[in-house]
Amino acid sequence: MRNLVVAVAAAMLAMPVFAALYDQQQIDTIYENEASGLRYYKKGDFPKAFSILSETAALGMKNSQYILAYMFMKGEGVDKNVLFGLAWMGLATELGNDEWLENYEGLYDSLSDTHKSMVDDKIREYGEKFGAAAQGITCSMTSEVGSRAIRWKCRKGEGYYTLHDVELPLRAE
Repeated sequence: MRNLVVAVAAAMLAMPVFAALYDQQQIDTIYENEASGLRYYKKGDFPKAFSILSETAALGMKNSQYILAYMFMKGEGVDKNVLFGLAWMGLATELGNDEWLENYEGLYDSLSDTHKSMVDDKIREYGEKFGAAAQGITCSMTSEVGSRAIRWKCRKGEGYYTLHDVELPLRAE
């Protein structure tokens, strides 16, 4: 009986917070929130940045996922956890940002086989919840009107998406 209670409790903890139909107005709010979170990060207000970017990262936003990776790896606004950081970075690279991929591979290649396996498992887990396919994200290199600058831009499509909680490291007592 105790095992059943533990299994049910674990399943409930793994359940998504909510699912919703995202229209263009809600998606525009996600973009605004991501921009706000990135501004807080640049200002060094890491707790506020983490609060915002963890929500937009959970909705599949790749810039948020990439910055969240560094926040976990450096312990900025969240308890330091290199495994979570590398998993978020690996997930952020899934749509082909070459610079991000090069940074990720440099870190990943320095790991032992055991640690690589742990990161791979975590990326698979995160991909099912926060990945591009799960969250309706597409990315491409685009240029701004009137500029030669080319930058990485991601878009979230309208549709029904599930929001999952971002996993936090367990605190040592």
